[in-house]
Amino acid sequence: MAQVEIMGEDDGAAGWAYAVQVLDDDGILRRHRVTLSWADYNLWSGSGADKPSDVVAAVIQFLLTRSSPDELRPVFDAAIARHRYPDADTSIPGFIQHDGREFV
Repeated sequence: MAQVEIMGEDDGAAGWAYAVQVLDDDGILRRHRVTLSWADYNLWSGSGADKPSDVVAAVIQFLLTRSSPDELRPVFDAAIARHRYPDADTSIPGFIQHDGREFV
């Protein structure tokens, strides 16, 4: 499974933006800029108790179960998961790590 690391977080008018790096199973490191709206955060973190960065990491892990790492664009919004995959809204909460650990 790919390793996802959140490198930085910026607050925006409608949510957050993250600098993320993904190390895939082949040892290739990819960097991304991922935005997460408050609306999508509230949808995927039902209790609102999850760190937004953990939700972003969960979205990336979900996407990597459906596509290869090289298909992730350098800059994308987390909502792309909802637009591409009908089961995203029900599946992503199951990918959220609640203790802040990296996915390894």
